[in-house]
Amino acid sequence: MKAPLILIISEKMDSNKKQERYEDRLIRMGEAARNNLGLKDEKSIELWPDGSTQDRINRSKVLEIFQAYSIDLKKAKESNPAADYDKIGFVTTKTFNFICKDKRRKKKNIWIADTIEDTVIGADPEFLLMNNDGKIRYAAHVAGFYHEDQLGSDGPWAEIRPDPAIDVSDFIDNIQEILKHHKNTEAIQEYQWLGGCYYYGQQIGGASRSWPLGGHIHIGSPARLARATASFGDHYKESVYACLDKILDEYVAIPAIKIDGKEDSRKRRSEFGEFGDVRLDHDRLEYRMLSGEWLTHPEMAKIVIGTVKAISHAFFRILDEADYKHSMIMTDRQQSSKQDNDFKFYSNGFDGWKNIEIVKHFGAIKSSAVMHKMLDNSDVKFDKPFFMALKRKFRALSTYKDYSGYLDKFIELVSLPNKMLADRDKELRHTWVEESKFIL
Repeated sequence: MKAPLILIISEKMDSNKKQERYEDRLIRMGEAARNNLGLKDEKSIELWPDGSTQDRINRSKVLEIFQAYSIDLKKAKESNPAADYDKIGFVTTKTFNFICKDKRRKKKNIWIADTIEDTVIGADPEFLLMNNDGKIRYAAHVAGFYHEDQLGSDGPWAEIRPDPAIDVSDFIDNIQEILKHHKNTEAIQEYQWLGGCYYYGQQIGGASRSWPLGGHIHIGSPARLARATASFGDHYKESVYACLDKILDEYVAIPAIKIDGKEDSRKRRSEFGEFGDVRLDHDRLEYRMLSGEWLTHPEMAKIVIGTVKAISHAFFRILDEADYKHSMIMTDRQQSSKQDNDFKFYSNGFDGWKNIEIVKHFGAIKSSAVMHKMLDNSDVKFDKPFFMALKRKFRALSTYKDYSGYLDKFIELVSLPNKMLADRDKELRHTWVEESKFIL
């Protein structure tokens, strides 16, 4: 549920100094507002300002719901029209200032949600700079091409760092804006901008070497999840993201081997991106299993990002509906243990995925030994039963209705003949700037 709320500063809450009350963690509401907003039986809600995606990410807050003070309700009834009275919530000045940008006002329209509302997506995919002789330019050696820029270097690789977004199309637009208009495009005009999975070639002024390309996707943590992971500790947080990572591996990374090509996929993962390469960055998942192939065309990016987002959103929704129970993301042994060795999800000997509720729900229960074999060795048989099983999994997602356009196209994409996938144009200026036609 998502609904507009009028947020008002309560002087009574500001003046309540009782240590056990912690007014900064609360939102106080009258019965009329709770009933109108469907919050009668809810204990907490997430709030965020109506504005940019950055505001949604940085200014959201989960608050416990308490009964409003009678003096606040009286003042609000006298000063607000009847149409607005049942949309009011009261908070402290500190909470108001955290959520709302305009701190001079004592009243602000914001958004309110009592469940996981949406998932923020970011990324920092890599590509190569190649001259007309087919040699690779070490990106960090390009004058004016710096690591901290949205279009810059990451050692040998060129890398883009678009602003994150909630809407998939907005995120694709952010990438296209960088590749079309960023000032640093001038510094690399003499080179081809080559996306993909893996290359082997000579560096300008250096020896021949391998060039694996990463297409890392960042999956934001909803505020309610961030609060749960902060309360339950590191093992809980690590378990949540290990489960999400495992589901994405089975739903996306294994089928994406078809896009990479089995040999290139195997070579890339021999250097990085092997099964179990999980990294948390600012308490969000940096999903590192995919290559840079998804960056090779805006339609490809839209399909892959939309698919990852659909699965992640479905995952967070289920976890939230289960009220973040430990049994959803841990085995019985892990729940009762604090030993680090019990949380080795990715060792060859770990076969506990089948005993974790949320992983079972998604049907992503292949053992870690099997996953190492499939992902790291590209040992996958892409036949009709494989694609039919993937289609069934996608259509069982709670988010399928909203994301079917991406999910169905992903299956269509990975079902294409190998030669058609291998022969795609991967020069980013052709595909993103000149907007060449996609293969679908």
